[in-house]
Amino acid sequence: MKNSRSLISLTALFVAGFLAGVVFSAWKLDSVVPQTPDKKPPPKQTSKRAEIEKRIAGVKKMLADDPGNLTALVQLGNDYFDIGNFEDAITAYSDALKIDPKNADVITDMGIAYRRLRKPQEAVDSFRRALEANPNHTTALFNLGIVLRDDIKDYDGALKAWETFMEKAKDSPFSVMVRPWVQQLREKVKTEPTADGTKKE
Repeated sequence: MKNSRSLISLTALFVAGFLAGVVFSAWKLDSVVPQTPDKKPPPKQTSKRAEIEKRIAGVKKMLADDPGNLTALVQLGNDYFDIGNFEDAITAYSDALKIDPKNADVITDMGIAYRRLRKPQEAVDSFRRALEANPNHTTALFNLGIVLRDDIKDYDGALKAWETFMEKAKDSPFSVMVRPWVQQLREKVKTEPTADGTKKE
């Protein structure tokens, strides 16, 4: 089973200025090769989406015979996710979690699918559930910080998630990106007014 996803990889949409695309849904079109008199055009390549849809059909047949196949359920969720069918991805992940309820990778992927459906609170709940299952799950911490900062506007919560991430993932390449975000949030939290309208010290 592959590692759980990270919003940063999915988002050039959500996190300014970096990377994008693990995961998320822009497939390369076949390139057009001009015909020449002495060369035939190459056979049309099967698109990535078509390959995934074919695999989905095969996995569903497998699950018809073995509905409790955890590996197949996770694969089905991942495949639905990769073609942008997030609702069906969540259904498959939920079925997988009935078999393995503490699978933090699957819970994290489900959280990202919720975020893609613009359901940030469900995403946050999923990431926190993943962290209950595995407090050291750095991908859940990383994604939790993104959703709390960008969608919920809970800057204290985002700061806490990313500070914990920095403690647990010092050697992660993502720590280089998170470090300036932590500094920015510390400054922001320091100047944010409290509930009574005063500024924090």
